[in-house]
Amino acid sequence: MRLVSSVLIITSCFLFVFSFTACGRRGDPVPIAPYDENIVKEDAKKDQARLPVEEGTANRKSSAVMPDAPTGLMALYTQKYIILTWDDNMGRDVKRYNIYRSSGDGYIFVGDTAAPAFTDREVEPDTEYYYKVTAVEILESQPSKEIVIVTEIH
Repeated sequence: MRLVSSVLIITSCFLFVFSFTACGRRGDPVPIAPYDENIVKEDAKKDQARLPVEEGTANRKSSAVMPDAPTGLMALYTQKYIILTWDDNMGRDVKRYNIYRSSGDGYIFVGDTAAPAFTDREVEPDTEYYYKVTAVEILESQPSKEIVIVTEIH
């Protein structure tokens, strides 16, 4: 009796698992290859090569237009971070914004973002920081007006 019970339990488990892992049903998980940026870039180059070329366009300069410099740059110090915000370049195909910081001796790149906001987490107390932001489509815009913020402890 014990043997029959064990066989029934094992068979039931097998049928249960098999019914949930059957192939070809809608909703079954589909394996997805991991994202590889190099493959995506190669595919994009192949797609570009397939595009028809108009006569006389081989020697034309790129029609890339420099985006407008970001405006309305504002900063807020939260006792830990500096949060920067600025006006979105509405109607433009801005890919990202580059953020540059200085503490008095030249600007350095501190990060980029797709949104018109950035949090600088690498700040020291009692320091004066200067920020500029650029917009990037294909070309990088001129920098925004400089903004100054002091990380004073109250």
